[in-house]
Amino acid sequence: MRITIVVGGRWHAFDLAHELNKQGHLFRLITNYPTWFVKKWGIPHEKIVSLPLTFWVVKAIYKLGGESLMMHCQWRVHQWFAKRAAKYLSGSECIHGWSQWSEPSFQWAKTRGIPIVLERSSAHILEQSRLLHEEHQRLGLKWTETHAKIEKMELREYELCDSVAVPSLFVERSFIKRHFRREKLFRNALGVNLSSFKPATKAPPAPSDDGLRIIYAGSLSVRKGLADLLEAFALASLPKATLKLLGGETPELKLLLREQPPQVKILGHIPQEALVGHYQQSHCFVLASVEEGMAMVQMQALACGLPLICTTNTGGEDLLRMTGSEGKPLELGIKQFPAGFLVPIHSPAAISSCLRKIANEETLWISMHNEAINLASNQLSWESYGQRAIEHYKDLIEARK
Repeated sequence: MRITIVVGGRWHAFDLAHELNKQGHLFRLITNYPTWFVKKWGIPHEKIVSLPLTFWVVKAIYKLGGESLMMHCQWRVHQWFAKRAAKYLSGSECIHGWSQWSEPSFQWAKTRGIPIVLERSSAHILEQSRLLHEEHQRLGLKWTETHAKIEKMELREYELCDSVAVPSLFVERSFIKRHFRREKLFRNALGVNLSSFKPATKAPPAPSDDGLRIIYAGSLSVRKGLADLLEAFALASLPKATLKLLGGETPELKLLLREQPPQVKILGHIPQEALVGHYQQSHCFVLASVEEGMAMVQMQALACGLPLICTTNTGGEDLLRMTGSEGKPLELGIKQFPAGFLVPIHSPAAISSCLRKIANEETLWISMHNEAINLASNQLSWESYGQRAIEHYKDLIEARK
């Protein structure tokens, strides 16, 4: 097959391209990242179409005016890349394009009867906007809305494509809630680099011995539910427990993060290669997000042996279900799985209850630690993710014959 990937940014597109190239199915990878950077994923130079002008424009916009200026300019930047990308599709048998960057490519494919896969890594665009608007309102903050033209463009992409690739049940449900046809949805959980993320040679001391070590990694933003996580940590009242927050601060949360007890350690942005050491020193990973398709940090944490505590809106449910368990219902809307807990959004009480169970039940932590390692090593490779995508492309192409 000759599969062309169209992506503004990186996301997990480069990991997919790497797997397609290994199997001989990658035709082109069209991106706004520089060629030298893309080649780190083992993609041959001749298969890379780099359109880096928008990459540098986006960096300049963020430096000059941050997120608010970017949202104002977003439509033009996306349109600029998308129009140029569509000039490099000739010879493709299937187009896999990332949402908000691919409409002209999809129009090109549609007129030629070529199958189209749209990658939507987050909730349906209208559900995403609703959730983020409500969350900012709940916290008394102003939300910089997604550009109206971006929303309309993405809705047109939904109609043009043959299938929408989504990473999780949460994203799938958000599309169904907006009356999208279920048969057009292709759910494919993401992977993790198992050679980089792995458990420590020697596990950390049990939480009951040394105090519970909790970790979160990702942007310190409203979307990630940091307010609920901090409240949950305070509610848990665990002696000697610590909470590490790894990630860049955002302006809207600076006030919230400013006055925290010494047990909350805000370490700022940490390079990917340094994350594994922090995971290996911790006991559990908590993600209280209100909206995201599948946070890749969850797979990284599992691969290092960390039980998850995650909300229904993170994609973590799919990962926890990979053990074959449907989850054991507990109080406060909690579901307990072999490798962690699933909790409702906006529920610090539920998160704090899970933290106390991990801290106080040593055999539970040991069991979840081992289940996390087993789950990741058997289910979460990029190779498995790529193979599922390849089978989907085959089905789409065969259906056109």
